[in-house]
Amino acid sequence: MFLQCAVMPLDNVVGSIAPSIRESEMHESNIVDDQSSPSFSTSTSSSTLDSIVEMLLLRHGEEWGNDEEANLHFALDAASLLRKVDGAHLIGEPDIEDGKLTLTFWVDFQINDLMTIDQLAFDIFSRLSDDFFYSERSLEAKVIRYSFVTGSERHGHIGSLVLAGSYAADFVDREKVRTTGTVKYHA
Repeated sequence: MFLQCAVMPLDNVVGSIAPSIRESEMHESNIVDDQSSPSFSTSTSSSTLDSIVEMLLLRHGEEWGNDEEANLHFALDAASLLRKVDGAHLIGEPDIEDGKLTLTFWVDFQINDLMTIDQLAFDIFSRLSDDFFYSERSLEAKVIRYSFVTGSERHGHIGSLVLAGSYAADFVDREKVRTTGTVKYHA
């Protein structure tokens, strides 16, 4: 996770979301997992990102992350800025649905570890982020998703960077085996 706060002091961000995060962790610890096989999902029903977005919407108003014109300009800027990223290329145009932006990239090289893929993601994010930025990584079926929020005092953008393709899918499968011990194919 990467957090950059230039507009508001980090103390304000952490102070505002800490109770919400603690409540979420307490709720999750009370849930009994009755699945017999280990789960591979790294996302939670209420993530830190959700808490940060909630705090930003409270601070700046409900329209802060839902400004269609600002999101459209952000998507157009993203499309032009991200045409030449080393190691990945943008698939199609950025998609805006329900006020959330999705940028999908095809990964052009073999991924050996999380640090390598995180570096690629943050090379992309360094071109996009506004005054503040926060992202969370999750490994999903065949893709690596970085859900993010970025913005300024005037407007914000909420969305996902999706890293896809055969190299991303292979990495997710290898990481699943490494972390859970399960194998994809049985002979």
